[in-house]
Amino acid sequence: MKPLPLLDGLISPADLRRFTAAELAQLAEEMRHRIKETVSQHGGHLSSNLGTIELTLALHRVFDFSSDRLLWDVGHQAYPHKLLTGRAGVFHTNRQQGGISGFPDPKESPYDLAKVGHSSTAISTGVGVAEGYRRQASRRRTVVVVGDGALTGGMSFEGLINAGQLKSDLLVVLNDNGNFIDAPVGSLHTHLDRIRTGRMYDQLRTRVVSLLKRIPRGKGLERFVEHMEHAAHKLISPGYIFEDLGFRYFGPVDGHDEKATEDALRRVADLRGPILLHVLTKKGGGWEPAVQDPLKFHGPKGFDVESGYFHPKSKAGRTYSQIFADTMLAMAGEDQRLVTITAAMPSGTGLRVFAQTYPERMYDVGICEQHSFAFAEGLAISGQLPVVAHYSTFAQRGFDQIFQEIVVQRNLGIVVTLDRAGLVGEDGETHQGLYDISWSRCFPGLVLMAPKDGAELTAMLRWTHAERQSTHRAAGYLIRYPKDEAPEVQWSAAATPLALGQAEVLHAATVADADSASRLAVWAYGMPVHVAHAALAELTPAELARVTLVNARFAKPIDGALLAEQARTHGQVLTLEDHTLPGGFGSIVAETATDLGLALRIHRGGVRDELVPHAARDVQLAAHGLDKASIVKRIRTLLEGGAREAIRFVRTG
Repeated sequence: MKPLPLLDGLISPADLRRFTAAELAQLAEEMRHRIKETVSQHGGHLSSNLGTIELTLALHRVFDFSSDRLLWDVGHQAYPHKLLTGRAGVFHTNRQQGGISGFPDPKESPYDLAKVGHSSTAISTGVGVAEGYRRQASRRRTVVVVGDGALTGGMSFEGLINAGQLKSDLLVVLNDNGNFIDAPVGSLHTHLDRIRTGRMYDQLRTRVVSLLKRIPRGKGLERFVEHMEHAAHKLISPGYIFEDLGFRYFGPVDGHDEKATEDALRRVADLRGPILLHVLTKKGGGWEPAVQDPLKFHGPKGFDVESGYFHPKSKAGRTYSQIFADTMLAMAGEDQRLVTITAAMPSGTGLRVFAQTYPERMYDVGICEQHSFAFAEGLAISGQLPVVAHYSTFAQRGFDQIFQEIVVQRNLGIVVTLDRAGLVGEDGETHQGLYDISWSRCFPGLVLMAPKDGAELTAMLRWTHAERQSTHRAAGYLIRYPKDEAPEVQWSAAATPLALGQAEVLHAATVADADSASRLAVWAYGMPVHVAHAALAELTPAELARVTLVNARFAKPIDGALLAEQARTHGQVLTLEDHTLPGGFGSIVAETATDLGLALRIHRGGVRDELVPHAARDVQLAAHGLDKASIVKRIRTLLEGGAREAIRFVRTG
């Protein structure tokens, strides 16, 4: 790391109060460099953090967050806060195994009040914190910084409404950067745009109110004038939407002018009740490459910290997200009824090109996963064929809507794709896609699927599109796939056609039937299929002869007929899934074996029942026994145990 004298010498945020204006400007540049330096090497969130540097300096100069409380929403804009709160020296470990998290984390610092990864939650938390301090008669201030589209989430407004109702001593700083990860959407963004351009508000309001007050206030006109004043205030007030919720609105203020932001914060710091300070910033925070293309620099890696030029990369294979995008484009050209929906993630899910090609058929609903499922319900009822594309971790935010708006409707046939399913790497605990099998399998009428490769993902998308137009369509179809390149594997045989609830045998054991007790059936679901296939290549011919590999394809309905058939010819089953073990695919196989009365020893491979911290995805997979070496070892251990069991059975039989 490049030595940075002011930043590296900072002991605590309290030191900032002794800095001169020139020193603050220098410190801001040093922070900007440290963030670019780290993200260029290890990846992470860049443009959003470059936009919050001066705001963060102002916050820590005005408030003492060793006593006052600060929450960030969303958490990926808090890098400057981390630099100022004792983590500048270890910031180069950001998102690395054993290093600091890419999000606020109370385990790292007392200045981090809560771990925040998902959007639109912090106002609600802040209301609870403020109410708790009120009950203790504490004068601590609670500050919530809301930005990067978090205010489009419905939960933000639930928090605002509750704060207004309770008259909470809460300061909400709206970091309005005019953008989300992708382009901004929604009527709220339009309203904030009007605020940005409403420079003459104060003068206009003064003149209008003054004019109204000149109207003679006879007894019959007094109430009318009061109503007119209120209506005029709403007409020209940039913050009326917040004031109607019980907040006092201040701003907007230039969030890149540290002094102006600091002055505004000082003016509201001691005010009681719900306060909203509107701060205008730009993603990229003055670094021209990120300002010009904030999306490209949202989560970059491998670029020059001065020019922004990206270093050449070796040619990579196609990701599952890209294959999904290509398939959607092809299918949309064949069926005008196909429409797609995402929640502020058109780029991440692969739908950005779809939106450019079919702008009237891709709906970005903002950070509103709950709404997305009800919206899909309405589209399906009216004859459209929606595909809802979410990250697995975000889809779980719409759990109840999947039940009420999809499952209970019985046969709408809505297709939901779950990108980033499984272990997600450096984003860590808050973003792991490890739970979607568990939370969706309990709902009747849902079909759960996972492809073994890119070709099978395309086949599943086309199959579900055809199935949902049949008379026996399901309530919904969930297809999960990982944050990975799709493997290019030479399978031993051509893929068998998809059929509801039918698995695919990729390799069959060849050992004599008399030794069936020593045979092992490996049932893999989704991503682990190709890893298990690679593991078989490491076995000896004698070992390979005793192993059957099954590509499950469906977690629900599971292929119980194949499992029952294999129970007659195999002694053990090993399940493999890129998912948490409780309630996952292995649980489904074990429950099915129990329900069918099958004499099988079931062994499960997957993610242990624990929060998985940030690290490279391959490191996480290895830690939970889902890499090739671990699977080879597990298979050999089970084969040895199965052989001993077979010998014991023969001797005692």
